[in-house]
Amino acid sequence: MICRSKLAVMISAVAVSAMFVACNDRAEEKAQSKAQPAAETAAQPAASKSVVVYFSQTGTTKKLAGVMKQAVNADEIELKLVTPYPSTYDSTIAMVGAQRESKQWPALENAKLDLAKYDTVYLGYPIMFGSFAPPIYSFLDSNDLSGKVVVPFCTYGSGGRKASAAELKTLEPNANVTLAMGVSNKRMTREDGDSIAKVEVETFLANLAAGKTDEMLMGGYSEQRPLTAEDSAVFVAATKDYAYLNLTPLSVSTQVVAGMNYLFTCEMKAFGGAAIQTNVKIFKPLPGRGDPELIVVEK
Repeated sequence: MICRSKLAVMISAVAVSAMFVACNDRAEEKAQSKAQPAAETAAQPAASKSVVVYFSQTGTTKKLAGVMKQAVNADEIELKLVTPYPSTYDSTIAMVGAQRESKQWPALENAKLDLAKYDTVYLGYPIMFGSFAPPIYSFLDSNDLSGKVVVPFCTYGSGGRKASAAELKTLEPNANVTLAMGVSNKRMTREDGDSIAKVEVETFLANLAAGKTDEMLMGGYSEQRPLTAEDSAVFVAATKDYAYLNLTPLSVSTQVVAGMNYLFTCEMKAFGGAAIQTNVKIFKPLPGRGDPELIVVEK
């Protein structure tokens, strides 16, 4: 038998040996960790290089801006007026008219934005008096868009998409102002307005990526021709809520899609003003899928 004193010595020796082994193991692990590169951390999502900047008076443009933001995975900034427009339509129109007459643009709470980190600005606005709403002038006066891609999008009563984009190009000659998109307020506020907006945005972004121009998008229409009785019926059905434009169709061309696109050349005397020539685009769905609807009026 092993006496207690010898047993204690043996246990102590084993413990010391185990301690040295453990120390050596930790030393080797430490050396290996220094020799090997640290494990890579999970990749962080890259900051967006695009931003949706918009002003919305009634919430309709805000809805379209939300669809655009999701489609392009962009940041979002809503422009806010220091003094909001009146709540009634007539009062707002009177104030906007006065601002346009005097060219005194309304103050914004967030006029100056940090846009240095963005390459592309999606600029959204409602059409007022044929072009973008006055708060957009305030934004343009306070920010330098030189060298940036600017993608205009708008909501409107009857038109203004092309005119507002043309003015934007004039005011921002050092920016790359692209093809503009627009959706009518009437279509945006329909029960299926969200679905309409998503389809419109997807189509627009595809055209933008393909380098399409307005001229190219007009391809596929027939030559202008005199109206038939059917053409006239489509025109009347689609424009019944736009009597204030005082439109008289002169000729029409058509484009077959999932339904039919009509492009009417018209004489317009909006609000009793002087007669001008304008184009009116109308879409007639396939039978049983809805009534003809006015898409846009463009000079």
